[in-house]
Amino acid sequence: MNRHVLLIALALVAVVPAACGSKGPPLPPLRPVPSAPTELAARRVGDRVTLRFVVPAASQDPLAPLTIAGVEIYARTMPIGAEPPTLEQLVQREALVGSVEVRPPAAAPADGQSPAAPPAGPPDPRPAPGDIAVWSETVTVNVTSAVPLTRAQQARVAGRRTVWLPLVPSGLVVPFVPVTLPTRYYAAVGVSDRRRPGPASTVIAVPFGPAPEAPGAPALTYTESTLTLTWATREVGAPVSVVETSRAGDERPAPVEVAPMTTGTWSTPVAFGVERCFVVRRVIRQGLVSTESTTAGPVCVTPVDTFPPPAPAGLIAPSSGGTDVTLLWDAVTAADLAGYHVLRGEGTGQNMQQLTTALVTGLQWPDTTARAGIRYVYAVIAVDTAGNPSALSNRVQVQRLAPTGK
Repeated sequence: MNRHVLLIALALVAVVPAACGSKGPPLPPLRPVPSAPTELAARRVGDRVTLRFVVPAASQDPLAPLTIAGVEIYARTMPIGAEPPTLEQLVQREALVGSVEVRPPAAAPADGQSPAAPPAGPPDPRPAPGDIAVWSETVTVNVTSAVPLTRAQQARVAGRRTVWLPLVPSGLVVPFVPVTLPTRYYAAVGVSDRRRPGPASTVIAVPFGPAPEAPGAPALTYTESTLTLTWATREVGAPVSVVETSRAGDERPAPVEVAPMTTGTWSTPVAFGVERCFVVRRVIRQGLVSTESTTAGPVCVTPVDTFPPPAPAGLIAPSSGGTDVTLLWDAVTAADLAGYHVLRGEGTGQNMQQLTTALVTGLQWPDTTARAGIRYVYAVIAVDTAGNPSALSNRVQVQRLAPTGK
């Protein structure tokens, strides 16, 4: 009996090492998640915070196809003097404040096939992978309860040193402890189509400090080619953010220029008959966060084309003195040129009348109504698409001679 037990035990000892080295069933592949959103930045205007970021365009695993349903926004407002939260403390379900739905990635065409045509109907307003997305919220300075500090945070708090500052003119020295204003911290996280989160973006901090002073009222002017916005600030060269809006106050989600402008002026090509409105704000930028003043504006204008084209030049009548009168002139360079009209007067040409009823689109015109023996004076004007006439071209004098018989 003992011999049989010993043989069974030896057999088990021989089998166990072999089993430890054997391959088990294959593990299921890791579910792909999107990479982290990038270029996270924030604008604060009053109690309105707007975030901008780039939607992930690749999977966290470079060998896996991209699968993304949206980007979640996490935020937490910390009280005055509190330590900034760590990424782990911020990205918690109770701190989820919003999300941006993302347009699914376009399916890759099969080998030898062209990409599929976009579906009919209105365009999809959702950002696609790789696009810039915008999200905003109206916030108050209601702070959340302070989170438990990590050992590293506790060490930073314990290591703070008191700074002693002298009071002038008494010479007394008093302690000064730098204090962080109430601050709202943000992070963005891409989620897969199965709501699995990927890595988080960097954390940005939006402090609730005082806003800068607003600029003066802006002004809009235009020429035949350019629309120009001007403004003034108390401090010369102070940075300003310019945002296009509507007369009703519907602002575009982003400024006309990414970086604040210090020139006091901004220009864009003019569009006649189209109302344009703009607002300006003084801006203070700290890293990726900008704090803006109250709004100056809106200022609106609907440009009207009252600008005539240049006057034609080089008018000649090469057949002057003959039986025919044919006029030639040089082309006028104007983007909105519609054509030309020919004018004629008798004698000195003091009272010139328009001969052409329809615009001449070429660079020559024959006068078939000239009478023999009369001296004429000719000129040409250019007309644009708005009906603005140019000044007169140079004048030419012509006297049509009667044909001589044999």
